[in-house]
Amino acid sequence: MEFHKPDYKWYAIYCRINQEKKIAKLLQRDKIEFYLPLMKTLRQWSDRKVWVEEPFFRCYIFVRVSYIEFFDVLSTPGVVSYVMFNGRAQAIPDQQIQNIKKMIDQQEREVVLSRENIERGQNAEVIFGTFKGLTGEVIKVCNNYRIVIRIKALCCNLVANISKDEVKIVKPVGTSLRGTSKVLVSQSVPGY
Repeated sequence: MEFHKPDYKWYAIYCRINQEKKIAKLLQRDKIEFYLPLMKTLRQWSDRKVWVEEPFFRCYIFVRVSYIEFFDVLSTPGVVSYVMFNGRAQAIPDQQIQNIKKMIDQQEREVVLSRENIERGQNAEVIFGTFKGLTGEVIKVCNNYRIVIRIKALCCNLVANISKDEVKIVKPVGTSLRGTSKVLVSQSVPGY
């Protein structure tokens, strides 16, 4: 008899509103790997202002599970379902989760969540600064470049301002048998 090591993949789960932190505690208790990006926001109370941590993606948590824990997540109170396309849970590549973590965890630059449909631009990799190693699409805006990381499973984008000196363009150089693009790092971003 041959045993196979479980294949762990990231998925987005949809949860009831304002239940993200509670669900995260339950997932932690059940030893299920998760990622709940949080941002600090200033809230005005009647008598004072208070900094609170709120989920960056409202009603979503990322979980990394195999077929073993897949259905255990659904039995967690507050979890509604996995984010699905064509009736199947949509796996999210590890690199996208790493890019999200890198953008959210840095404190130097503001990161914005956008749900607008941004047109395809050039692919680029950040070579200096806070976002070094991050890859995404580039859009030229007001003499700046913006790195856009698409999160297809959530139908949204993360956008951060990046200096043109911190970015190099990467060019697709063909496709593999499965149709995924191979990327070759080649040139620096041209001046204006």
